[in-house]
Formats: sequence, C-alpha cells, structure tokens
Amino acid sequence: MDISQKIHLLGDLLGKVISEIEAPDLFEKEEHIRSLARERRNGDEQAARNLQQSISTLSIKDARVLAASFAAYFDLVNLVEEDHRVQILRQRESEVFPESNNESIGEAFAILKEQGVTPGQIKTLMENLSIELVLTAHPTEARRRTILSKTERIASLLAELSQNENYPRERQATIHALRAVISALWLTDRVRAEKLTVADEVRTGMYYVDSFFWNTLPVLYRDLEDALEKYYPSVSPPRRWLKLASWIGGDRDGNPFVKSHITAETLRLHRGLVVENLRRELHELGRQLSVSSSRITPPPALLAWIEKRRPFPEHVSYIEQRYSNEPYRLVLSLLVNDLAEASKDSMTRHLLGEHTHQSRLSVNDLLEPLRIIASAMPKSLLNDELQAVIHKVEIFGLHAAHLDIREDSSRFNAALSEILRALNIESDFENLPDEERATLLSRLLNNPAPNLSKHPGVTSDTAETWALFQLIGRTKEIYGSDLLGPIVISMTHAAADVLTVLLLAKWAGAKQLPPIAPLFESVQDLKDAPKILEQLFTSGYYRKHLESLGNTQMVMIGYSDSNKDGGYVMANWSLYQAQEEITKIAAKHKIKLTIFHGRGGTIARGGGPANNAIRAQPTGSINGRFRVTEQGEIIASRYANPGLAHRHLEQIASAVILASAPHKEEPIPAKWRQTIETISNAGFRAYRSLVYETPGFIQFWEAATPLDEIKRLQIGSRPASRAKAGAVNQIRAIPWVFSWMQSRFNLPSWYSLGTGLAAIHDVALLQEMYDGWLFFQTLLNNSEISLLKADMDISALYVSLVPDKKLGSEIFNSIRSEYEQTRDLVLKVSRHTSLLELEATTQQAVQLRNPYVDPLNYIQVETLQRLRALPDPDGEEAKPLREIMALTINGIAAGLRNTG
Repeated sequence: MDISQKIHLLGDLLGKVISEIEAPDLFEKEEHIRSLARERRNGDEQAARNLQQSISTLSIKDARVLAASFAAYFDLVNLVEEDHRVQILRQRESEVFPESNNESIGEAFAILKEQGVTPGQIKTLMENLSIELVLTAHPTEARRRTILSKTERIASLLAELSQNENYPRERQATIHALRAVISALWLTDRVRAEKLTVADEVRTGMYYVDSFFWNTLPVLYRDLEDALEKYYPSVSPPRRWLKLASWIGGDRDGNPFVKSHITAETLRLHRGLVVENLRRELHELGRQLSVSSSRITPPPALLAWIEKRRPFPEHVSYIEQRYSNEPYRLVLSLLVNDLAEASKDSMTRHLLGEHTHQSRLSVNDLLEPLRIIASAMPKSLLNDELQAVIHKVEIFGLHAAHLDIREDSSRFNAALSEILRALNIESDFENLPDEERATLLSRLLNNPAPNLSKHPGVTSDTAETWALFQLIGRTKEIYGSDLLGPIVISMTHAAADVLTVLLLAKWAGAKQLPPIAPLFESVQDLKDAPKILEQLFTSGYYRKHLESLGNTQMVMIGYSDSNKDGGYVMANWSLYQAQEEITKIAAKHKIKLTIFHGRGGTIARGGGPANNAIRAQPTGSINGRFRVTEQGEIIASRYANPGLAHRHLEQIASAVILASAPHKEEPIPAKWRQTIETISNAGFRAYRSLVYETPGFIQFWEAATPLDEIKRLQIGSRPASRAKAGAVNQIRAIPWVFSWMQSRFNLPSWYSLGTGLAAIHDVALLQEMYDGWLFFQTLLNNSEISLLKADMDISALYVSLVPDKKLGSEIFNSIRSEYEQTRDLVLKVSRHTSLLELEATTQQAVQLRNPYVDPLNYIQVETLQRLRALPDPDGEEAKPLREIMALTINGIAAGLRNTG
C-alpha cells in the first residue's frame, strides 16, 4: 500500500468509528466542512462564506465532535507519514548497500577518508566525541501520554500492514485491530482533566527513556563501530559518546513546584528504571550465554573475579552447582543479584540526609566483568545481546539520564543576599554593582566557610535553595559524579552570577560540584558572554573548579528568549557571533568547551533540520562536543518511531563528526559580515518597533491569539509567565510562540527578515551569500517552512476578535505587509519559484493538511468569540467551550506538527 492508500484506509476507519459511536450525519457534516475548506483554498470566496456560516451555526456538541475528529485524523495522518518516511529510508539504504546512506555515520567517515583525514586525526576526534540529548519538561506536548501509547500501537500495526500485504487473512486481522485501537483512541479524553504535576512529568520522562531511547541509542554505537572498522580500522571506538540527560525534576527556573524532595525522588526513579532494566536483560543474557568452559576457556581475570566474590548468595551457589561448566552464566547471575540488591536501596532517604552511606554498586562493577566476558567470546556472539548490554551500561550507567539542575540567577542571588545579611557580611548584596559583587565573592571563596545552621536563610525560598546545594553534595558523595549534569544558571548577566553558585555550594558543604553552565539568553547577554567568560577564566578560585573537571566548560545559549528579545534575524546572528567569540576565549585559556544549544521545536526556538543546523555553526565551535535540548512534542515526533529515531540520531552524529574534522578554515568575507550586520540591525529595529514600541500591541496579541486558553492548558507544571505582568519580556517563550502558531501568524519565525533583506539593495550579493554561506542559507531555508505554515487569511479571522477594530487593522496590515515582503525577498534571494520548492515532500504535506487544519482554526475562532461573550469566563457555561478550545489547540498542533 502506498501512502495515499494508507491515509485513505485510516481515514475510512475513523469515519466508520465516528458514524458508529456518534451519528452518521456528524461524519457527513465533517466531510462537508472539509470540502468547503478545500474550495476556499482554491480561491472560492463563496465557499469561505459558507464555511464560516456552517461553523457559526454548530451546536457545542457538534463542534466538540468535529474538533475531535480533525484532531484524531491528524494523529493518524502523522503516523502514516512517519511509516512512509521509514519505508523510503529503507528503500534508499537498499539502493546504495553496501555503501552508506547519505547523512549517515558511515558516509561521514567515507567523506573524511576521501579528504585525506588521517587515522591519527580521527583518533583525536573520537577522543573528543560527546553528543548529549537533554529531555526537558517544556510544556509543548499537547497530547496525553495515554494518547501517545495508542498512537504507538497504531504505528506498530501500520508496520505489520506493510509486512502482511501479500497475506489477506493476516492483513484483515491487522485492519480489525486498527479499527479497535482507533475506537479506543476516539473514546479516550484527549484533554487532561487536571494540570500536570512535576511527578507526572518525571514519569513521562521515564516513559520516553524506556520506550524511545533504551533500545535505540545502542544501535548508533554499533553503527559507529562498524564505520570505524571499515574506514579507520586502527582507531578504537569511543566508549561513551552518545548520552542522555534530562531537566525534568531538576528544572526550578520559574517552577515553584520543583523542590529538593522532588529532585531526590527523580534521581531515585532514574536509577530504579535502569537497575531494573539491566537486571532483567542480564538475567535473560545469562540464559542465552550458556557457553561451556570446555569450549571457551574462561580468562584468568574472570576466574579471579569469581573467586573474589565468594561466598555466594544461596541461589547463586545453586546456579554454580547446576551449571558447573558455565562460568559466564555464573558471573551474570552474580551481577543480577547485585542489581537486585541495589534496587532495595533507600535512595531518597540517603539523598535527603535521613540516613547516608556509600553506594555499594558502581558502573565499573558491571562493566569490568562484562568486558572480560566480551574479550573471551567469538565475534558472532559479541555482536548480539552481549554487546548491546555493554553499550547500555556505557550509555546510561546506573541512571536513566544525567539530571541537570537549572535555576534563575536572581533566585541564587536572592538566597545568598539573605544569608550574607543574616551573617552581617553585606546588607544589600543583590543590588551591588557586578564588579563589587565579584570582588566580594572572590574574597569569600578564598576564606574558610562560616559555621552555618542547616537552614541559614530567613525565608522558605532561601532554605529550599540551601537544601538544593546540600542535595547536590550528598548525591556526588554517595552515588558519584554520573547522576548529575551541570548546574544551569538561567539569565546569567555577569561573572558574579556564576561565582554566587560556587560560594553557595562551598558553604553548603558540597565537596564536589558538577559543571556550572551559564545560560546566555537575551541579545545583550549573548554579546556580553565573551567578557563574562574571560572574567571567569581569570578568576583563581573558578579556575580551580575547572581544573577539578579536567579544564572543561559548558556554556548554554538560548534560542527562544533571544528570538523573543530581538526577532528572528538578530537572534540567529547574535547566537552565531557569541559562539565564535566564546570559542576563541576558551581556546585562548586552553579550556575544552561544550556549547549547549537550548533549542525548541519551532524555527523561532531554534528548530529545523538537525544536520544543516549543526554544520551551519561557526568553525571550531563544535569540536566533537554537542549538547542540545529535546522538548515536548519533538521528543515523540523524532523518537517514538525507532526507524525515524535512528535516522535523526545518525544525522546528528554525522554532522558533528563532519563539523569537527580538521579542515582549512575559510574566513567569512568581510562584505558578508557587513551585510548580515546591516540585515540584523534593520530587522531588529523593525521587530522592536512592532513588539515593544507599538501602542496596544500587547492587547492585540492577547485578543488575536488563543493566549489565555494556552495558559489554561493542563500540559505542564510550570506557570506560563516568569512574573505576574503583561509585558512580552515576562511571558515565557513557549506560550509566546505557541499562540502565534495557533493563529497561523507564526510571527516569531519570520517577522523582521523581510525588512532586513530589503535594507540590502544588491540582490546579487545576497544570492552570493546564500550560495556560499551555510549559515545564511539555513537562515532563509528555515524561514520558508515558517512562511508556508503561516496563513494571513486565517490570521485575519483572529484579528476580527480584537475589540479595537482600528488597532487590529493597523497592526495586522503591518504584519501582512512584512509577511508579503519577507516571502517575496526570500524567494528572490533563493531563486525558488515557490516556498519549499526543493523540499517537495514537506511542501506537499503542508498543502494536503491545510483543508483539515483550516476548519479547526474556524472552530477555534468561533469558540473564542462565544467564550469572550460570556459574563463569567470561568462559569459552568464556559466548561464545554474550553474543552472545544483544548481540542482545537490539540488538533492544530498535530496538523502543523508544531506547538511552541
């Protein structure tokens, strides 16, 4: 079956389910509305009026069913498209086999071999290679986990359908199973009844690790080993180069619900998941590895390891007696016993200081005997389950992911200020100039820590910050350094913000501290980043901290807030320049740098094709090390399907390897730099003029988007704003982007680019930059998908909701004019005849989806109108309307394949 046949099959099954469970006439009504939407797309103005009339006369019940039907349809279409992409990938792989597919790890090494890169240079690259995916709890996954599990089941049935195509009976059974799951999907509430808690988010994170990453990441290890063996056989593969981290349960920034006991419980769950998974897999491996000592003589090191473990637990002694010639099974049985004992550990109590002792089981306790066994096995046995288990221990250790700790710099500063005031050291630390703060901190860091009580602060907030640093200290002391990732400092404005964290940690008794990663988010902070790092790298105490970490420094850059602050072009250019400069500063001080990219799913938040995004970074900024956030709906869309997960990860690995390979550095021509500077400055002025300087813009935004409804969604534990304020700089980037995406403006992902390009009258120069500079090409190419998903005619429906008609008309005319200018100039510079001309599959997918997305926008606008007309927006009358709103938000997000 081809893609259109599968879409038709699932659409037909959904129609039958709706007709059976709801009413046949509702399905007919849905088909009529979709038909009108298609005709409107083709330019039929009467169809547009009829569509609006049909939607405006819907009852609440019918509107709910129709919104749910379009949302469910997109869930099914997305699954078919993912299945189709996997089929295409397999076909392409079979066409080039035994050569490597494009943008694969094998192809990367083939290219480097052809370029003359030596084994010695590859060895250095492999020693530096470190790729880490960081899962975050950012609330952009609008679907419930229950819905995700059902769509996973449908995806597996679609794969079965492809395999059973020539077997009618099996095919019919699969179709029956599909209808049953679609029925269950239809009858399941798509909208959460209650707001997510942090504990819910942590469990969802564990679900992602267990379902998406546990079996996928080891495959990439095997890919890299195979590629090295083929192209650079003398180079040993790195043992731990692809890793997983998480913010879920450790991200306190703006989330008052993440407390120390939550973080401690998260660490327990991380350890518990991996300990249990490894126990189960080693138990099964023990049954499979029934290798007799008479066939393969055990290495002396393994026999010595066994003797050191005596006396054995009773059940292990039984295994030794029953399988006396199977020492490999015996060793695995001992490891299974160790993991079973580790699972009994009262970890949360230890971390919270109620009862502490050193952890008895370390990663090396598992790896040492497993590697000895592997060294004795023939290659045919090594490449199967045994090697996969070893890779899992190398990737995960004894925890599901490194847990990052994130907090806003102002919170750390407030806590220390209160402590210093209580100790009569400084009465107003928070408000001192940055240089004076840094001087005071340096002096205090070099002095002995004062004798402080368990909770030295006056307020509960300060006590909680203090408890956090005590937890960090205990975690490192009891369980080692692998459980925690860096301490990420949001809104880092000065070197003193980093030194504050060092002092709090020292005074709280944390003898070992994880890396500290300043996060630079605003345009100004990105410009100040090099100066701040220079100050840190010349601070004696901070250099001692870096030396304890092998002279490594992680720096995080934020794509979301920089966009919200300066607009699309200025944000991207500021991020590029910051990376160039901090790379130079790190090299000057002989610091091994890792740049941590805080990207989201949409173009406005750093999303887009991963391979080009990595290769477009400044020369030398990656150098084998790449860390990136994976947020919300992106986690499921990229990793739920094993085939697509593997493809995305191999593209990341390929791009990092190629970007890090030694090559002659070609400086960016000065005239290109001057040109992009002009473009970004013009774009910055246009963006700030609209968003920050236009009177009434906030009122326009609030009225012409479903912002309030997005804030009410039960999709995250964190509040939508950093503070109670109506300013753009106080709203978080996710609802900012989410609201514009829902109303089809998609403004943050393109606005200001047109004005910027128009400031350059030499089109030939822009075309030269597009052809020769991957950064500039990626900047324009990414805007194309944003422009294609935007729809000013649909946005006009939302503008009709703005009470001040004159204000609405003026602002919308400015936005539409900029949209048209941006679209026209992007096409002119790229020499494309239509948006996404070179990405025909994506272009067609967007165009095919629009007749299904548009009715959801019409329903959403009608529902917003009814909600805002109610005397009490929180009364009983509002509840069914809010359910419809949630369904439309859910469906539009699925249809556009983007939220925030």
